[in-house]
Amino acid sequence: MDFRKIEWIFFIAFFGINIFLFSIYWSGRHEQSLVTNSDQREDISQRLQNDDIHYKGTISDQHFEGYYLSAEQDDLFGLLDEEVNASVRSSSYVSDKVLTSTPLENIKFDLKETKKSFNEVMRDPQFILAGDQYMYVSSISKKDDEGSKIVGAQSYEDIPFIDETSRVTLSVEASSDETSHITGYTQTLLKDIEPLREKMSLYSEKEILNTLYINNNIPPGSTIQEIYLGYFRTLEVREKNVYVPVWFVRIENADKVVQIEKVNAISNQVISNNSVSKVENP
Repeated sequence: MDFRKIEWIFFIAFFGINIFLFSIYWSGRHEQSLVTNSDQREDISQRLQNDDIHYKGTISDQHFEGYYLSAEQDDLFGLLDEEVNASVRSSSYVSDKVLTSTPLENIKFDLKETKKSFNEVMRDPQFILAGDQYMYVSSISKKDDEGSKIVGAQSYEDIPFIDETSRVTLSVEASSDETSHITGYTQTLLKDIEPLREKMSLYSEKEILNTLYINNNIPPGSTIQEIYLGYFRTLEVREKNVYVPVWFVRIENADKVVQIEKVNAISNQVISNNSVSKVENP
């Protein structure tokens, strides 16, 4: 047995783990929003009201649970070569792990029953690869007269991946007869999704809004349009990606400009301006 080779394999494995743990430590020290200030006694809802910040609905204090996840982005060539997907193969191409496809026939889509219509087309293996792995995500979908973008994503224990490495985007256009049809789609896919450590309690909407507020990420006079939870890629170690649960907060300021703020749901730190850290081969 080649013990030298085994030792080298273990060295690489432990090096990768150490890099991952160090990145979390570094992130915890240097990410934006080191101030959490949980000692403020005034409720966040009242502080938002004082600054004329509006939010339709109720700010939840529910604590969900999530993981640090590891996954690899599929290159999609293997799935595209399967005979069962012959019609997909003939109308598609893959570039940089993104599949682009144009339907060979007219595929109707009902924008009034978006979720139902999305689930129907995802079940058709002659239209899309591994479609049953995607769930409709209304928060990142867009509907308008110029052309709708209907987005779905993979999920892990009912929390979707809000990340471009796991996404299907349907382009839907209205016809002259007031029906809509799919003109094409793009797709990315994750494989080998697995937790890196045990399940953890996540910060609530109320807690992360407090963090955004005291770090001046919510301008006075603005409107919080939506808050949603999803897995987001923060680290790339060779072919593996690391994902963390993130709260996304869509905010429209007084000038009608929309911004998306991101808060790490495990650490309660703002990561809106952070880029994906990359670790090359040791």
